[in-house]
Amino acid sequence: MGKGEDTKSMILEKAVQVASVQGLQGLTIGTLADELGMSKSGLFAKFASKENLQIDVLRVGSELFRRNVVYPALKTKPGLTRLKTAFQMWLSWAHTDSLPGGCLFLSSSSEFDDRPGVVRDHLKKTQISWQKTLKQFVQDAKDTLELDSNTNVDKLVQEIWGLILSFHFYNRLLEDKNTEKRTKQSFNELIKRNQYKENQD
Repeated sequence: MGKGEDTKSMILEKAVQVASVQGLQGLTIGTLADELGMSKSGLFAKFASKENLQIDVLRVGSELFRRNVVYPALKTKPGLTRLKTAFQMWLSWAHTDSLPGGCLFLSSSSEFDDRPGVVRDHLKKTQISWQKTLKQFVQDAKDTLELDSNTNVDKLVQEIWGLILSFHFYNRLLEDKNTEKRTKQSFNELIKRNQYKENQD
């Protein structure tokens, strides 16, 4: 990596932290320049626009998510073990040092759900990609007969996503210290309801 790329990587690392606290809309070349003690013109030369900066932040955030959630899950056995690992790592993702304000994608989703444009398009693409991966994990658990063959993959993934959304609301805004324990219990109950009958305890 050259010096210019190394500098840009450092800038984006800081930008992800800022965006996790202030949101993507709160992340501008001006606010980032203040955080880094750099000139606005210097940052503008690297990104050219606020939208380019926001998309680059989402790209870096996506790679962080893959490293912290997807890759650890893929190292485990396909089936319920992989699905459970993905869920646990998804919960833990909220506590990574790179995200002082919590999940970058959840906050960005609420900002851009009704805001058409290239940033929303890129954000939607990242979330659909993760959704497809999660659906594959559920399908794998059906294929290994750990989940019942009648399990509706789309419905189960939406229910799992709902648990994550609820966890972040209780954890970040309400500062409920017991929400992680309850969320894990809810996930286990959800999985048990969908298990192949011979595999239920």
